[in-house]
Amino acid sequence: MTFAERFNHFRLLKSSTWITPVILSVLVLGCASSTENRSKTDAPLPFVFRKLELEQKKSSGDIDWKLSSPEARYELTRRLVRAKRPVGVLYNKNKPSFEIKADFAVVINDGEQIMLEGDVQLQQINGQKILIKGERLRWEPELSRLIMEQQPRAFDDRSRITATLAILQQDTNSLTLSGPVQLDRWQDKLALTFKPDTAVRTGQATWNLEDGSLKANGPVLGQRRDQEGVVLEQLEGRELIGNTQKGLITVKSPVIVTMPKNKGLLRAKDTNWNFRKQTLSSNDPFEGLINQTQINGESFLAELNQSSVVIPEGCRIQQPGEQLQARQCRWNWETDEVLATGGVRVERESNNQITEAETLSGSVGDEGSFTFTAPGNKVRSQVTIEEETNDRDPNTKTSQPPVLF
Repeated sequence: MTFAERFNHFRLLKSSTWITPVILSVLVLGCASSTENRSKTDAPLPFVFRKLELEQKKSSGDIDWKLSSPEARYELTRRLVRAKRPVGVLYNKNKPSFEIKADFAVVINDGEQIMLEGDVQLQQINGQKILIKGERLRWEPELSRLIMEQQPRAFDDRSRITATLAILQQDTNSLTLSGPVQLDRWQDKLALTFKPDTAVRTGQATWNLEDGSLKANGPVLGQRRDQEGVVLEQLEGRELIGNTQKGLITVKSPVIVTMPKNKGLLRAKDTNWNFRKQTLSSNDPFEGLINQTQINGESFLAELNQSSVVIPEGCRIQQPGEQLQARQCRWNWETDEVLATGGVRVERESNNQITEAETLSGSVGDEGSFTFTAPGNKVRSQVTIEEETNDRDPNTKTSQPPVLF
């Protein structure tokens, strides 16, 4: 039975509800028709309802969705309902999953499609309690699909995701975002009056609103910024996977990390970005360059809030004319302080100078020199002094560059 047939059935029986796939509960304010009007238009005027309630059930008998409105008009011949201030509820496995609100709604062909416009809000009831907002939503109940077509935005307690198009698959809680897609994240809590601490831009993305899993096509561009919006670190990659509930994403190689303020560049393979701890890490070999200093290792952990990188294995730092090797290093790229531990070896081309210790701490200088101290540690240094025979007195002492410790 169509909506129109049900409506005629309602007029004949003066009943207020139907228990068939769609239930309509109404109070008729009036039908502003007259003999004169009908003769001129030859079409019935819309019926005005003081209250509208629609309910759709699946073939299994489970509730699929409900929609209500305090005021609606029904056009009988077009099978069209126009409703003001509609409120709807979506169900998943017979339990409420989302609440829908809008300024206006148009129910087409007895519920085949529903258009919502104005301030459209789609609020997740359980799980991450994501709020999706936009200006126009096209709802296709038979396909369990909702399409946000104008300025879609999704929010949780710390993040905002914007896109050009958002499609929610109601039965799987999967949200597909078409790009460019941007994730803005605040360190403490969502505060739209302040600039976000972190921003990540991607291509098309798929986000599961139930478990938080996220997958996005590239190119990926991520930035960490200060309160003035100045970029502190920038990350570029091919694509990403991650989880918004855990605050963690993995950017797929090749990955490039830049530090504009310090003129730093790091090339790495798959890199993990932990938003909550503000760390970058990779278990694969990498190479970096800051000013004239090259840095390599078998893996790394960058603590962004402390401007430090830890190289837990195979640390190598090289400047023009000298290099350092150690099992592990910690380097602060703001202060150039370095702590090297485990089989530390410093080699200088000048006089083939070699220095070895278990631990050295110091700094990497701008002029291409390492300055270290080794308090409480044994240090072994070796210097090769070449003899000069060009018209010089062999008894004359040659001045050697200092060994800095």
